[in-house]
Amino acid sequence: MVSCVLLATARSGDAQGAVDALFDLLCGRTVHFYDLSGNQIEYTAGDGTAYLWFYDLPGVIVGTWGVYSDAEVEDRQNDGSGDTGRDGGLDGSGVFDSPTFGAQVCYEYPPRAFDLLDPGGFHCFSEAELFGTVVAGGVFAGDRYGLRDGEPPFILPEHPFQTLESFEAEFPELPPEPACGVPIS
Repeated sequence: MVSCVLLATARSGDAQGAVDALFDLLCGRTVHFYDLSGNQIEYTAGDGTAYLWFYDLPGVIVGTWGVYSDAEVEDRQNDGSGDTGRDGGLDGSGVFDSPTFGAQVCYEYPPRAFDLLDPGGFHCFSEAELFGTVVAGGVFAGDRYGLRDGEPPFILPEHPFQTLESFEAEFPELPPEPACGVPIS
């Protein structure tokens, strides 16, 4: 469903339409991610603030997020940190030929957010890269785990994969908060 909405908008050739569609899918939502780097959960607030519950850390990482056209991302370029291995940092090779048809979601985290040697930076993902790591059923309206408070409910393990069912015991179904974008179906 997520891909169909974005692709239908993006095929019209309207980069702004693709940007708006991707923004609507993420704004005001909590998303569970899992890939080779481990478990991560992020709340993306409507004011552009990103609250990342990153594995093995005792606090929430606060950064920013936004959705940009490929041309805007190309203008910003990578922050120069050379960090192309984590979070999809831009290295210029093929990033603008992504299946998003013109839109990418970008996150920026401060230096030392992940560890003392982390330079921070601006990292972008195409729709396919981003949603390829989203846990099935892992998109919720609102700040499901209260990440805006700055403290995660518990320290999230890096591995193994944390199923959504493992969270339900701790966090029963809550009334949804209004999200910025389209309804979750």
